[in-house]
Amino acid sequence: MIPIEYTCECRMATDADLALETYDHTKLAAINTCPTWGILRYQMHKTVKAEGRSMALEAGSAMHEVFSFVRLASMMQHMKDGGKPDDYLSALYRYHGTRLFGMERLTHITEQTHGATDISEVCKRGAIAVLDTGGFHDDPRDKRRTMSNLEEAAFAYINRWRYDHPVWIRNATDPTTDVGIEIPFDTVIRIYGGDSPIEFRLTGRIDGIHYDGLQRLTVHDNKTASRLNDAWSMSQQINHQYTGYCVAASVFTQQVVNNCEVLGLAIPLPKTYDYGGFLKEPMQRHQHHIKRWLAWLVHTITLARLYHNDPINSPRYTHSCNRYFRPCALIPFCYGDDDEQRAIMEEMVTDEWSPLNKLVLDGVGNE
Repeated sequence: MIPIEYTCECRMATDADLALETYDHTKLAAINTCPTWGILRYQMHKTVKAEGRSMALEAGSAMHEVFSFVRLASMMQHMKDGGKPDDYLSALYRYHGTRLFGMERLTHITEQTHGATDISEVCKRGAIAVLDTGGFHDDPRDKRRTMSNLEEAAFAYINRWRYDHPVWIRNATDPTTDVGIEIPFDTVIRIYGGDSPIEFRLTGRIDGIHYDGLQRLTVHDNKTASRLNDAWSMSQQINHQYTGYCVAASVFTQQVVNNCEVLGLAIPLPKTYDYGGFLKEPMQRHQHHIKRWLAWLVHTITLARLYHNDPINSPRYTHSCNRYFRPCALIPFCYGDDDEQRAIMEEMVTDEWSPLNKLVLDGVGNE
């Protein structure tokens, strides 16, 4: 069989595209992990009623807010060093700080940074204020994801942060312009190469877009995990998520973006965090990566359409029933007959997932 050479056209979505099917990396990866789970959870937005807190997700969400503040403070320092006037700096900080945290939280965070003598201290004081106001609190049953461990991890991250890699800004004279901090994207992708084109919306949220030391635009993606090692690093290199981010960032910035850097932070930090506590994994995306990503998209979307909202008849990939050292919550559903499955579905709760509405926690808290 001759392999199909896929090509695509990409553009920003408009109101006229709202009826198109929507996919994001979390949904696509879940369908590939197990179609039954992916379709039920991310296409139908059904989930088993949870008991207790999801500490990994809560800790990851709290740390993502810290990461966004560090980018905000870095951007402000870069603009100040570039000689921007105070009124512009104030408007830029207020607009994007409010976008990220809301006015009330931003006011408190700003007050806590007063008197800081350098940008590192600003970031550390601000990080503590972000954590204090973010709603995260300790659980007596979880000794790993604690506020003190989050604070320690935040300080380690700030100590290793590259302040000389500035945040991308679309228009440096407009304080309300797009900047490379917490960027929601909504793109229309049309793939050619099969019997007929496949068109859909690809959505997501990019943690950061920066210039690297060679002034190349680079996508940043933050990950938190319980451990970081060579296996973790190698798995990032071929992850389709970053190919999609580079394509989306290219559409969003109207510049070619083929560089990505994954910033991994362990919670809690190991005793010597330089060895496995904080890892930076740089990578590039070339045309052959994009072609393989397109083939993966066609395969996954074809599967999703074939079993649209039909988890009872969708395939079960039973090799994934034990993910992250715990059994899948859908095992009772998959074990039952059709009538039992319908009854279980009726008892499930609806939990709408969209990366446009909240922080992307894809990969956060993986054990």
